[in-house]
Amino acid sequence: MALVSISQAAKLAGINRSNFYTSYLNQGKISVVRDERNRPCVDTSELLRVFGSLKSEGLGIQQDTTPSYTLGQNTTDSGLYPLVEQLKQQLAESKEREQQALEREQFYQQQLKELTQTIKLLEYKPEPPPRRGWQWWW
Repeated sequence: MALVSISQAAKLAGINRSNFYTSYLNQGKISVVRDERNRPCVDTSELLRVFGSLKSEGLGIQQDTTPSYTLGQNTTDSGLYPLVEQLKQQLAESKEREQQALEREQFYQQQLKELTQTIKLLEYKPEPPPRRGWQWWW
């Protein structure tokens, strides 16, 4: 945001400069920064944070005329429509990739089960049949 002098900050806040110093600057409620000429300045974002809105009558400050968009507002006339469409397309593509990844994971899990069964069959060693008493002579 823009840096303004302390006098301008007090006018934007709508209070007296001495009251601005004692109530806000000296108590640390608003931070002061220095500009390139080492003059004390206040960022307008600080004023918005503390006061909520600014008074701009008689200061020659242009109000922000950028429209704010809310949910549910028709955006077909604005430049947001292509962005929304692009985001919808990216979301659909990511969902498709996620579905493909799940199918791939299921396939690999099935392959792993089949290979585990094959290894168990290869390692299987049946026990020899029990010997009868007369077979010890052979």
